[in-house]
Amino acid sequence: MTNIDDGRERRDFALQVFGHMRAAGVDDASYDADEFAVRYDGADAVLHLANLFDETRERSPEETEEWLSRIIPALVTPTAAPESWEEVRPLLRPVLRCSTYALDDSGSRVRRPLFPFVDELLAVDYPDVISFPDDSKLAAWGVTAEEALTVARENLAAVVPPMELPNDGIVKIEVDEPDYLSSWILVSDWLLLSTANFEHPPVAFIPDQRTLIVVPGDPELLSEAFEAVEQEYRDASRPLSPQGYTLDESGLVIPLDWVSTPNDAEVARARAVLASVEYGAQQQWLEERYEADLEAIFVGSLMVAEREDGIHTVAVWGEGVDAALPVADLIAFATEDEDRSIQVPFETAVDITGIVPMPGVHPPRYRTGAWPDPTVFARLTEVAVAF
Repeated sequence: MTNIDDGRERRDFALQVFGHMRAAGVDDASYDADEFAVRYDGADAVLHLANLFDETRERSPEETEEWLSRIIPALVTPTAAPESWEEVRPLLRPVLRCSTYALDDSGSRVRRPLFPFVDELLAVDYPDVISFPDDSKLAAWGVTAEEALTVARENLAAVVPPMELPNDGIVKIEVDEPDYLSSWILVSDWLLLSTANFEHPPVAFIPDQRTLIVVPGDPELLSEAFEAVEQEYRDASRPLSPQGYTLDESGLVIPLDWVSTPNDAEVARARAVLASVEYGAQQQWLEERYEADLEAIFVGSLMVAEREDGIHTVAVWGEGVDAALPVADLIAFATEDEDRSIQVPFETAVDITGIVPMPGVHPPRYRTGAWPDPTVFARLTEVAVAF
């Protein structure tokens, strides 16, 4: 589709949203094409359309119209938010989102990193819409983020159905609305009890917000699952993760790359795909922000390289370049003299150079600053690994 066609499709969608806003009593809406948003209430309120637009891509025109008729009134004339902890407590739920979710959101949503590149967010479950409270709500309720998220998980546990999953194939659970399906793996012992009959450790996949896949950890089944999940992840309108998640010895859900399996090559590929996508989204967002602020910082990309010992991620530190580097397996120190260019394991390079994470940047990046002096570069050369 050309840019012109894409702009026309977006404008037509905005006009469709206008109709539902008028039906809900909003009569001063205006379209902001640059932001792909609708401004209303004297331009003080903004309804961003990107996520809504993505949600309709897999719906028929009739399904889209019915869905918008429910969701738009809930968004522009929302139910009055509960003021007290007693009122809001039973409505809390945990939701999983990729770490770059809502990068443009100026508010401070209640969230915590759960797995690499996957965060757990606090949500309030209204009948037609999910609301994400910010930190100011916690103060009003008189609770900490940890307390609120604990209650959210307890609430979800009360409504998640118990299951006994078959141990001889891939189980795929799907829902029409992107609600809390992916969060089922947060419910204490749900994955453990649902797979008690498995001969192999269970592996769960959450390629998008609508899908939960559970597989016995048989190497052949896992190979089949990883291939299918990566494609679903790449095709999803709201992707979450291509990585697999399993149980540790205590029954806690952990990323599959934290343990060794016969499928280590596929696990490493999934980890690299997830890291590349998330850092790519963050890179684009940071570049636009730094350009607007006239900051001369090179936002490094995360490269994926296949070496003799498997797939690795690489960040490049160029000589004479002030860069913001993503966390990777290796840092490539690139000089004008290619014979002096080296690759060093990321954590080792951090220890030797003393670079630190940039404040307020998630997923984390490291600011390089000045090029390592000759003494430091000599130490890096001593621990370098072969290209």
